[in-house]
Amino acid sequence: MTNTKRVLLLKNKTVPIDPYESNFEQNDFEPVFIPMIQHMHLPLECLHLLQNDAYMTQLKHIVISSQRTVECLNESVVPNLSVSQQDALLQKTVYTVGPATASFLQRCGFKDVRGGIDAGNGSILADVIISDLKNDATTDFSSMPTLLLLVGETRRDIIPKKLASAGLKSQEVVTYKTEILDNNLQRFVSLFNSQCWVVFFSSQGTDEIIDYLKDKNAQVASIGPTTDEFLLSRGIRSHVVSAKPEPVSLIQSLKSV
Repeated sequence: MTNTKRVLLLKNKTVPIDPYESNFEQNDFEPVFIPMIQHMHLPLECLHLLQNDAYMTQLKHIVISSQRTVECLNESVVPNLSVSQQDALLQKTVYTVGPATASFLQRCGFKDVRGGIDAGNGSILADVIISDLKNDATTDFSSMPTLLLLVGETRRDIIPKKLASAGLKSQEVVTYKTEILDNNLQRFVSLFNSQCWVVFFSSQGTDEIIDYLKDKNAQVASIGPTTDEFLLSRGIRSHVVSAKPEPVSLIQSLKSV
């Protein structure tokens, strides 16, 4: 590529399509993905529930806050369901964080995906769920079916706590776990130069990179306020913070500097 600016994206590349790659290339950036963690699917508990026809009949709402959960569903759960079970799953209302995960769910065949671009974090998503169900409920929350929260092994408890405070019952089921990759710093240093952007998407696996950048003239971007707060707590100030956790907003933020 010529006349492009390198952007180091500290994230796993989503397959088969990563919207950051195409959007950055269309805007004269050179996106370089540097995975910090690896994901391992844990589908058995989720599969057991979704194969239970009585459970699926009463289940109305699923909450998903990570693309990794969608990958687990798409690759390790849905192929092991019967055709009728797959159809029943895809008809459920799914609430999710961020436009990227919402788009992924729609590509997987889910018909009713809510939140998405209007829910940039778990707290906002919980507010969306509470508002929706309050408007739709014909009875009080205490008699509504339990919401299914599909989560990672390491997660914050913002969503279930906020739902519980409104009287909504939820059940968390773990669908994946993460492990920090080896040699994150070495792989980063081999690709870094002071002219490129470094985009942080999460705190996981970045400790050594943060320490390395403290005495460098690095251009740092955060995908959102939570990541920005983490970097500040570690002594790194973001030059830009994306208004929304998706590629178009991030690109606009980078171009505004």
